[in-house]
Amino acid sequence: MRATIRKRYIESLGFYKHFYDDIYEYGSQKSARKVFYFVPGIGGVPGQIRFIFPSLFNRYGVNIYVRCCYLPEFSATEPIWEKYTVENVDKKRDAIVEDLSDLLSAHGDVTVIASSNGFYDFISAYDVLNDARASKRLTLLWGACAPDRFEETPWEPFFYRMNGFVHNGHRWVAYPNHNLLKFLNPETTTTFKWRFESQKKTFFKIDLESRFICFNLYWDYVSVSCFNEMLEHMLRNVRNPIDVETRVLVAANDGYWKGRRENAIMAVIDKYVSKKTVTFKNASHLWVVAPENVTELLA
Repeated sequence: MRATIRKRYIESLGFYKHFYDDIYEYGSQKSARKVFYFVPGIGGVPGQIRFIFPSLFNRYGVNIYVRCCYLPEFSATEPIWEKYTVENVDKKRDAIVEDLSDLLSAHGDVTVIASSNGFYDFISAYDVLNDARASKRLTLLWGACAPDRFEETPWEPFFYRMNGFVHNGHRWVAYPNHNLLKFLNPETTTTFKWRFESQKKTFFKIDLESRFICFNLYWDYVSVSCFNEMLEHMLRNVRNPIDVETRVLVAANDGYWKGRRENAIMAVIDKYVSKKTVTFKNASHLWVVAPENVTELLA
């Protein structure tokens, strides 16, 4: 089973390239009236930004420019256990610094969109950006607000015996995803039946996040210890909250917060952001960025 699941994962890395790809620039810098910079979270890639394009176009029109943080080391075609090393995380920080410096020098204002744990990549980069103008010229949108540490789960030892392995000193396991597992964790769902006013649509997780099929189930590889090491490394030099105007979108039914109350989530946000507007929505981590919530965040 261990070898079969890992083989299916490796084979899958190019399957959803048309959704989950490495295109990292959209629009023209020269004519853009609004400029965005996207930082994906753990396991994320530049192509995820397209999920919120309808909201961006609705608010700002089509004359926008979006640049995404991208490095070959974090390509959609790379196995996740090869991506997350201290060296690669440092490269990502440096890429964010370089991209933001370039965009700030070419444009008046830049809106940063940080997805989930991508926020911690951003503040790690902001700590070394060394641009006195940045706090006044950057606006930060933090969608699917994520904790600064992953909690251990009792399921990890169970699945490790089935399909786990050790890479660079960290245990990696594959978790199954199915809508029937929602009672265990809301993040294990594979679809979301969206409804807003007279509109309705079924969204599929594979359009947004890498999943692979084995034994008629969707699976995803994770390593709690590896992800925590990367987060600790990103945050090692952060001493004070950033002074960038920030709008935060939080899922009230987020499986990664493990049922923590609103005040506990706010305490984490307060550690890193001083000027903020925080909105809680009754949704899970991934689906809190539904179109109406993103449109509200932008407004």
